Parts: sequence; C-alpha cells; structure tokens
Amino acid sequence: MKAMQNVWGRRAAASGLALLMAAALPVTALADGPGEAPTPEYLAYMEKLQDNHMEYEEIPDLIKNFYGPIKSSYDMLEQSKESQAMITTELRIEARDLLDEADIAKEELDDAQSANDIMNAQETLIGNRIAAKQMRSTASSMDRSMERKSSQEKALDQQLNGLVYQVQGLMNQYEQLISQRTVAAKALEIADMARQVQETMEAQGMAVSGDVLAAASQLASAKSSLSSLDETISMLHKNLCSLTGWGNDGNPEIGPVPAADVAAIASIDVNADKEKAVGNNYEMIAMRTSTGGGMSDLQVRTTKTTTQTKNKLRNSEYSEDSLRSDIQALYDTILEKKAAYDAAATALQSAQLTWNAAQIQKQSGSLSNLAYLQQELAYLQAQSGFKCADLSLQQAMQNYNWAVQGVSVAVE
Repeated sequence: MKAMQNVWGRRAAASGLALLMAAALPVTALADGPGEAPTPEYLAYMEKLQDNHMEYEEIPDLIKNFYGPIKSSYDMLEQSKESQAMITTELRIEARDLLDEADIAKEELDDAQSANDIMNAQETLIGNRIAAKQMRSTASSMDRSMERKSSQEKALDQQLNGLVYQVQGLMNQYEQLISQRTVAAKALEIADMARQVQETMEAQGMAVSGDVLAAASQLASAKSSLSSLDETISMLHKNLCSLTGWGNDGNPEIGPVPAADVAAIASIDVNADKEKAVGNNYEMIAMRTSTGGGMSDLQVRTTKTTTQTKNKLRNSEYSEDSLRSDIQALYDTILEKKAAYDAAATALQSAQLTWNAAQIQKQSGSLSNLAYLQQELAYLQAQSGFKCADLSLQQAMQNYNWAVQGVSVAVE
C-alpha cells in the first residue's frame, strides 16, 4: 500500500508541475539567464542606453527595453519560456527517478517470495512506469508549446522592426526640421533688422508707411514660420521620447542621423532584392500560411477547400507582383533622391564661394549689415538644403532596406 501511495504522490507531482507552468506569472528578467547575475558588459550597455542621449543606432534596443508595450511583451514571453524550460527539466528528472525505482522494483519482483512482496513490487513497477510516461508526455507537450512561443517571438520581432523603422523615420524628420529651424531663425533676424531699417528711414522721411507695413508683415510671417517649426519639432521630440522609453516629458539630447551611404547605391541589385522582399515580407508570409489566403472567417466557412486554395494562390500572386512593383518604386526613389543630393551639393559649393566673398566684402566695409545677413541666410539655406537632401536620401535607402527585410513600407 505504501508503494501505491508513492506512485500516486508522483502522479500528483506531475499534475502540480503542469499547473505551476500554467499559473506562472511574468516578471522582468534583466539577467543573462535564469538565476544569473547581469554581466558587467550588460550593465554598462544598459547604463549607456539610459544616459541622456538618444542615438540613432540605439533605437532598436531603446524600444525593446524601454517602450512599455514592447518591453512587457518580451518580458512575458521570456519569463514563460524560462518557466516552461525549468518545469520540463524537473518533469524529465522526476520521470527518470521513477523509472530507476521501477527498475529496482523489477529486481525485487524477481526475488520476491511472499504474495504481499510480489503485489507491492508489481504496483511500484507498473505505477512508476505509468507516472513516468505521463510526465514525459507532459514535458513533450510543453516542448511543442515552446516551439509555438518561438513563432510568437518571431512575430514580436517583426512588430519591433516595424516600430524601429517608424522611429528612425521620425528622427530623420526631426533632424531635417532642426536644420530648417536654423534658416528660419536667421530669416527672423533679417526681417527684424529690415523692419528697424524701414522705421528709421521713415523717421528720416526716406521711406513711406507702406514700406514699413510690408517689413512688419514680413517680420510677422517670419515669426509665424519659426513658431510653427518649433511646435512641430516639439511634437516630434515627444513622440521620439514616448517610443523610446523617456516618456512625453523626457528631454534627452537627440543624436545625429548617419549620413547617406552614397557608395552603397551602386551595389544594389534591385531584381534580386525583389525576390528577397517577396520571401521576407511579413504580410506575404501570413497570407501564404493562412487558410483562404486573406479570406474572411465567414468566407472560409462557406467556401470549398479548392476555392480557398485557388483564392490563396491568386491573392498571393497579386500581392507578390505588387510588392515587386513597390521595391522598384522604392529603388527609383533612391535614384531621384541621389539626383537631388548631387544638385544640393553643387548648390552648396556655389553658395560657399559667394559666402566667402561676402565675408571679405564685410571686412572691407563694402557690404552693409543687412546685406551681409542676407548673404549669410543664402549660405544657411544652401547648407540646410544639402543636409535635408542627404537625410532624404538616407531615409529612402532605409525604406528600401526595410522593405527588402520584410517590413511593410509606404511607397510615395
């Protein structure tokens, strides 16, 4: 009887471990693994992520580690995987112990003399083997569940990539606006000086009130333009902070966006990339693996399997062709942005020569303060024009690369 109690105790342990797996609560796991302390390298990296600088190359890790919805999803998935791995290990160890006891019981059965000893040995042998089989079956079922979690992790990685793409675009826009703000601030300075000049000339009888009103109107327009830019910059800053873990009230320094890798354009194989994009695109993968190829649940339930298969093939073929067309359009955009980049570079070189001459004229006294500021504005506009052209080309290349990797990218 004692042997049977031991068997039922082991069976209860198997059920208890399975319940423990189902009830395991997610917690944040910052260590390298279960029960392991964070390494110095890990801690140093996390400290760098949390400094007051938002760097372009840190965007993926900032979102993954500090953007609430994404961080929680990864934490829950990781904790679930760790809990299941621990439980399956314990189940298999317990099953091995039961089988070892069953082997001993078999030896005792061979040597048993009394009916009571034979019955106890048989109960232990049979009961332990049944309980061990149940535990191994539970462990195998949990392994299959972990495989499904791997697909969940892949889906979560895809969601992360989509967010990284969006945040990179926001940072690119932010830097372009910062460049344009320098121009707007200088335009405001010139408009203010021009208004003062007109007011002085009017007081001296050298200008009419219409000229003064026109200068005042230009000043008001310059103020409005700068204010509108500041509002947009502030909004982008809040969005960047929100998506990278600083929150809407965060005030990190936004780092620079890398310059466009112009040399890489020549190595792009657009035809090969079209096929890569078809194989990598997240929506295409979902369509190929879904029932009905994009049909609604009602349509799936009310159509034949052959119809669903035909529909899937038709929709997949159409989507693949559309995606290839999008990749071509994204590549064409790169070429267009490259042409604009080259034109902006030429314009900047010309503006640099003019600006150099203006500084010489200023030193010689042959250029008024207002004219000098106007020359400076023209130079700043050329600088901003080239900067924005570079950033636009960089973003066009990022859009293309993300699309090839599987992210859905809007085509202009």
